Amino acid sequence: MIIQARMESDGTAVLTVMAKNLTVANAAEFREEARPVIETSSGEMVVDCSRVEFIDSSGVGALLHANNMMSESRRPVRLTGVGQKLLASLELMRVHRQFALEPRQ
Repeated sequence: MIIQARMESDGTAVLTVMAKNLTVANAAEFREEARPVIETSSGEMVVDCSRVEFIDSSGVGALLHANNMMSESRRPVRLTGVGQKLLASLELMRVHRQFALEPRQ
């Protein structure tokens, strides 16, 4: 299990990425686990990335896939706990503007 999911009372889906790396090795698993949560939520989606230290293009693709699923119903995706390395990777791949980002504290 790569994510832990919960639903808030307002319909917000909160996904906590449990892995240190979101890569080709686990991106498909992320998509599979996120899909039913997205389909049953009625609010925004929050992805807690506070444990993520490294992301590759497949991991970014998994986040973009979730973002695209949410945007079909015009619901936002927020990435929280974004560390400097993750932010640098998202900026390098020029996808940082696709998400609302909240830095790690």
